[in-house]
Amino acid sequence: MKIGFVIPARLKSTRLPKKILLDFNGKSALEWAILRANKSTYIDEVVVATTNLPSDSNITKVCAENKTRYFLGDPDDVLKRLRDTADYFGFDYIVNITPDNTLFSPYLIDLMVSEIKENPEGDFFRYKDAMLGTGIYAIKKEAADIIVEFKKVIDTEIWGPLFNERYFNVIEMKLPEYLKRDYRLTLDTPEDYKFLTTIYKDLKISEENLVGLMDIIQYLDENPEVVKININVKQTSLDPEIIKNINNNFEENEEKFYEIKNRVIKNRRYLK
Repeated sequence: MKIGFVIPARLKSTRLPKKILLDFNGKSALEWAILRANKSTYIDEVVVATTNLPSDSNITKVCAENKTRYFLGDPDDVLKRLRDTADYFGFDYIVNITPDNTLFSPYLIDLMVSEIKENPEGDFFRYKDAMLGTGIYAIKKEAADIIVEFKKVIDTEIWGPLFNERYFNVIEMKLPEYLKRDYRLTLDTPEDYKFLTTIYKDLKISEENLVGLMDIIQYLDENPEVVKININVKQTSLDPEIIKNINNNFEENEEKFYEIKNRVIKNRRYLK
């Protein structure tokens, strides 16, 4: 079983332009994501899934400078890009988080990989109650193949809710109690950038001193004035109507879904 950590990276953000290239103590958000992922002892390889658009060329430069392999995939369909990256590198599972989230825990990566190896029939793995910016998840390559083909049938680019527990084996992992908080550790607005740069500066985060998530939480528990920097930022939520439509489309196209699922599973077993 080959498990890859795949970081999807594009430069199309609007609220905070080119946010994944913003500097934090001398390194970009993308570089910090690569560094943290490489601290996992269970991941086979860390790669970046980007595009061949000229606007994303700086991402490949960062990858080259950090000796990280990358794949040039679909500019709009993120799930297809992840799936195609897995195809290219031969990954059986994709573990993932975006470079907006530079303070995730390598320990949680290893816990998830251990769970994957114990439950190889799982299709989609996620943490319950993870703080925004720390929610690592994993997708079985086979499940990604199914969804990439099936969502053409139901015509949606919103793929998270497609991993419906009725149709896939979804493993929801419990987060350790000491890592449960409501802090916002993602990068999407100028307030987020100020908040995160304060953490990097005060904790002196560096390549030699990455600092664990527990230490970051303790720092924020002790510094409520820092927490206030981005406490009023509103996270965009998925429209309930979209989820409803996805669920309805599943039911209306259930026969087609199982046709695709059975074919993909049969083909994968044949190839093995």
